[in-house]
Parts: sequence; C-alpha cells; structure tokens
Amino acid sequence: MTKLKTALLFFTALLTWTAFIIYGLTSGFLLRGITTDDSPAAFIAAAEEKLQEAYAGNMAMALLDDGEVVGTAYHSVAEEVTDSTAFLVASLSKWVTAWGVFKLVETGQLDLDAPVDSYLTRWQLPASNFDNDEVTARRLLSHTAGLVDSLGYAGFKPGEPAQTLEASLTAPADASWSDGAARVGIAPGDQFIYSGASYTLLQLLIEEISGQRFQDFMADQILEPLGMHHSTFDRDKAHSGDLAQPYKTDGTLNVYDQFTALAAASLYTTTGDIARFIQANLGSNPVLSEASLDAMYTAHAFIGDTGIHALGPEIFARDGKGTFIHGHDGSGDALNTAARINRETGEGIVVFVTGNYNYASRMADYWIHWTTGIADFVVIMSNKNWLLTLLLAGYGVILVGGIVLARRKK
Repeated sequence: MTKLKTALLFFTALLTWTAFIIYGLTSGFLLRGITTDDSPAAFIAAAEEKLQEAYAGNMAMALLDDGEVVGTAYHSVAEEVTDSTAFLVASLSKWVTAWGVFKLVETGQLDLDAPVDSYLTRWQLPASNFDNDEVTARRLLSHTAGLVDSLGYAGFKPGEPAQTLEASLTAPADASWSDGAARVGIAPGDQFIYSGASYTLLQLLIEEISGQRFQDFMADQILEPLGMHHSTFDRDKAHSGDLAQPYKTDGTLNVYDQFTALAAASLYTTTGDIARFIQANLGSNPVLSEASLDAMYTAHAFIGDTGIHALGPEIFARDGKGTFIHGHDGSGDALNTAARINRETGEGIVVFVTGNYNYASRMADYWIHWTTGIADFVVIMSNKNWLLTLLLAGYGVILVGGIVLARRKK
C-alpha cells in the first residue's frame, strides 16, 4: 500500500507539473518575450537584433502609445528609408479598403446587409447552389460570404497586361493557389473562408456606387482626408514618388508586381501614414463616425466561440482584460507587412519589410506578447527549447524527489 501511495504521489506530481507548464504556455507568463524592458527603445533594439538573423533589404517600423508615435526604426542596404518611404503592403490593403465601404454606408449609398448583386451592373455573381442574395457587403468584409476562392493574388509582372476587374472576378490569371473565381461554394454566413475575391468584389461595388475608379475614390474620400498623403492605390503615382526598393531573399533587386485586385492587395503606403491611419481608428476623425468604427471592429467571423475577423481588420488576441487586438498582415513576393492596434490603450505597431517573408508578422506577434503577455504562435515556437528544458528539469526534480522519498520510507 505504501508503494502504491508513493507511485500515485509521483504521477500526480508529474501531471501537476505538466499542467503548470501548459498553463504557463497558453497564458504566456512562462514565455520569454523579445525583451523584459517595457520601453519602446528596448523593443526596437530587440527587433533590430532579430533583423540581423535573416536577410532584409529594407525595413521600416513605428510603435505607438496612446495614439502617438513613440519609437521608429529604419534599415536599408541601399537607398535611405524613412517614415515617408512607401512600400507595397499586399493584404494590409484590405483594412484600408474597409473604410471605403463604410464611407458609402455613412453617406446612405450602401446597405451592408443588402444583396451585393443589387448594386452591380458590370458583373454579377455566377449562379450557384445557394442563395446569392445572401452575399452582402458585411459578409464580404468578414470573409463569410460563402466565396471559396481562398485568394492569394500573385499579381502581374511590369509590362504584362493586367486583366479587367470583371475578368479577374470571373477567372483571375494571377490566382496563386486556386482557380480564384469569385463564386459562392458554401452557404453565405456559414463559415469563415479567407477570400481575396471578396475584396475584389467590394472594389467593383465601390466603383459602381461612386461612379469613380476605385483608386480615385479611395484617394478623395479616405486617404487625403486622413492626411495619408504618401499613400495611393495608383501604381503609377506610387512609382513616381519615394518608393522603397524591393529585394529578394538572396539580396538581389526585385520588382513590385501590378494588380487588378487593388482593394485586396495593392495599397502603397508608409509607416508614417499607417500610424495616422491607426490614430484615426481610435476615435474622432474626418471620415467615419465612432459608431461606424465600433461596427467595423465587432467580430463577425468565428472559429467556435472565438472571434477571428471583424469587418475589415483581423482579430489577433484579447489583451487579458477583454480588449481585442486588431490589425492585418500582408505577404507577397519576398515582402511582409503588419499592423496591430489596441483601441482601448492606443498602442500599436507598424512594420514593413522587403527581402524577407515573415519578419513583420513575427515582430507584430512579439509586440502582442510584449504589450499584453499573450503568446502567439511565433512567441511559443521561439520558446519551445526553453519550455522543453523547463519541463524536463521539473521531471528530473520530481524523479529525484520520488527516489529519495522511496528510500526514506524503506
């Protein structure tokens, strides 16, 4: 009986220690972040150290607190990069595009819950086995409209003819890992499926309602009023200004692709302008009301009970006090962009990089842990050796303790 009690005590200790490690991992308190210093300068220094671990042609970063920029960092192997240097930001474009949609709602030109097809004359959703009238702007914004393209646009090389918007919706020639057609493949509202075509359809919607080219509407109604004077969806305009040189991961020069899907993938902007955009998302601004912003940041796509996407921005985490961290990432041909915002505290981060596929997203994940203590995948993976060492060390102590206890009882 004594041996049985000792064995039970031993295995209980093992299970308790394992549970403690798992809890410490999921809650974040056992994880070692990018720095233990809570100053912006310390985070930027640590981020610059991480930059040395992998090649990056150029990088720009801004940290915000209480809505104000409190730290910046820039890196380039050639031409200088500043807060006024524009990068192509890929899918981060979608977050800004959402403001264009909400502008039409505020002016009474668009009902978020009306069938999208009711506004369209140049192109219509193809017939499906589902009710296409359930495809609404609200669902397109949250990737819950039932479109199954899973895009991913690769873009067209400079000099290649780009498709028309209608042709891209029908069969995009630059689809990267699916046929890319904008079609309803599951019941609208049933589930989240990331859809680049949803935002290309929103681009067409904005053009049809406004009577303007998408890039002109966004400049007139969103970018200029917000003071984002170095930002544009117009590729020709971007390439005539201060543009960051794109690089490949081997250090050679790259090119920026051109896109038909402007709303989904083709905003050119700067860290300074996205910092202004983050500030506008905190409340009073000349474009959207606080009611519109609150609606934009409400979760509309879920996995189980967890909100993962709002009406434009993604949802990355709670801050431990019930506040969501929102934002968006972008990835392309050896480029990566990320932005995050905590609307309660006014904290935020913006990171752009070329010559690297994941640096910006990694730094944004580290930032979430640094500001909230919550661990995302990147932070967990960077701690795997430390956690394994801690787990095995605990097992060793328990084993030695069990042996000593058994000998004393003997």
